Amino acid sequence: MSHLHIPDGVLPLWLWAPGLAVALIVLGLAARALRDAPRQRVAYQGALGALVLAAMAIELPLGPVDYHLSLVGPVGVLLGAAAGFEVVFVASTILAFVGHGGFTVIGLNALVLGAGAALSRPLYLALRPRLDPARAMALATACAQAVSGGLWLAVVAVALKLQPAHGTWPVSGRVALLGGIALPLFALGVAVESGVAFGLARFLARVRPDLLPGPRPVAAPGAEDAA
Repeated sequence: MSHLHIPDGVLPLWLWAPGLAVALIVLGLAARALRDAPRQRVAYQGALGALVLAAMAIELPLGPVDYHLSLVGPVGVLLGAAAGFEVVFVASTILAFVGHGGFTVIGLNALVLGAGAALSRPLYLALRPRLDPARAMALATACAQAVSGGLWLAVVAVALKLQPAHGTWPVSGRVALLGGIALPLFALGVAVESGVAFGLARFLARVRPDLLPGPRPVAAPGAEDAA
């Protein structure tokens, strides 16, 4: 639910155009920050981007709505803010071509998802001294999804307020209904994202701990002999 599925023509120009402009500026800054990245890093980023695109294209039924995994938490932890923003911007653009949100919300989608991705690595690094990689990534993902979800809800609420009221159903009622339905489903979505992040970090800690930022997990006694 942190990905905006708003078609073109719903949001006014004054809302989506500044979002797209800011997203393009951030994209330029991210590209500048990563201009000296090695080719292996670019390939790694592309592989994670393909994983994000596949996850966001899959619909998971949660009650009356379909939820799309975003993986912004794990991607932000593994790539950092700059590379993570590039990934979510490209993914949002490609998804717009297949009808998952309009072209006018590409910038807003990149900002909504990028905010969570940018937050996840600092949170993960702050949690690592006290938690193992799996729990640290799960908690960082939960916080990242909360931020992205809050921004998602704010944009959708603005979109609802911009629509004229019909009959006796006021705009405030529609916004309240959105919150009443979206918040429980969003909490369930955060739990799903956190569970996926937990499993992913646990797997990486076992097979490729070098991909996880921060201190590496200590191998269990006798692990090297067993290997």
